[in-house]
Amino acid sequence: MTGREEAPLERLTGLTRLLVQLRFLLTGVALLLLPPERISAGVVVMLVSYAVLSWLLSRHWERLSAHVVRRPPLVAADALVASAILAVAGPSGAFFLATVLTSVTAGVLYRLRGVAAASALQVLGYLLALLAYLGELSAPDATLWVNVQVVVIQPLLYPTAGYIGLRLRGLFEELALEQERRRAAERAAAAAEERARLARDMHDSVAKTLRGAALAAQALPVWLRKDPERAAATAAQVADAAETAAREARELITDLREEAPDTPVADRVAAVLREWSARTGVRTRLRSCGSPLPLLVTARHETLAVLREALANVDRHAAARTVDVELAAEDGYLVLTVRDDGRGFDPEAPVPGHYGLVGMRERAVRAGGRLALDTAPGRGTALTLRVPLAAPSDTSERSP
Repeated sequence: MTGREEAPLERLTGLTRLLVQLRFLLTGVALLLLPPERISAGVVVMLVSYAVLSWLLSRHWERLSAHVVRRPPLVAADALVASAILAVAGPSGAFFLATVLTSVTAGVLYRLRGVAAASALQVLGYLLALLAYLGELSAPDATLWVNVQVVVIQPLLYPTAGYIGLRLRGLFEELALEQERRRAAERAAAAAEERARLARDMHDSVAKTLRGAALAAQALPVWLRKDPERAAATAAQVADAAETAAREARELITDLREEAPDTPVADRVAAVLREWSARTGVRTRLRSCGSPLPLLVTARHETLAVLREALANVDRHAAARTVDVELAAEDGYLVLTVRDDGRGFDPEAPVPGHYGLVGMRERAVRAGGRLALDTAPGRGTALTLRVPLAAPSDTSERSP
């Protein structure tokens, strides 16, 4: 069977297991409702064996389904055994419904030709079972209501049930195809957003730094003629700007390399905290909810960028001894909280060095979330970022 045929089978595993479980239950009901005059050791053994087979299939469907799909004769053998049971237990009742569920299962597992063959075999087996059952009755007209329902309508339930199984399979395939198209569109949108984000970061960092270096380099010949000391300072400024641009470019490349693998965001946060703590000597503690925290590309990048900026502010201004970071999922949002025990500040006062808050709020908006700040002089700072989680079937926590 091709990979395309195996994919819908995997998606329909739950449905097929449910159908087999219902078959098991109906077989048990048929055993309990068996007429006293039809009870014999052979009938009980056949019904119990059929029920055990159904239970084993439902219990170990992942391992046994491949054999059932690749070996249609197994379905034929199952239909023949069911016909033998119908011949002694009667062509109506709970067990007949169990055989109809087999047709639905065949429709889910096989294509049109396989379903047609299985349904034809079941109809033939049913008619033979009906003849055998009637032949054993001393007065069939008085003991069995033989009419259109038993001879015509009930056998037609087999192809009808097979068609229902086919339609269910088709609906699941259409749904899977639609989901794949949606995921492809989301991946394309994520790739476009990633390109836009990279262009924006290049403009905000490397491009501006290089522009400043270029302006300083243009003025350098003038200062060489007029003021050699100023020229030396300008040359040093150009060198510093070039080094800064190189560092910013390395940081962008590092971000791209670090975010490409399918690494959980909690692990990325832990890595950022370890690196920052080793560099600054400030103790950090991370508490994560432990549940999956899938983020789209932009939200993931901006979350890590806000965390780095918050830690940089702690290092520059807070004089903190400990930083506590918490990751939680709340009402469809990832909630990142960064709390330090530093000196705090007045968020309303235009204190130099705190303008990075504006950039962090802009990043939160780009990620579709918001940023909240709780601080006051002398009691530390708590920064809370809320960004929307991605659906499990979305791009999850990986870059395109």
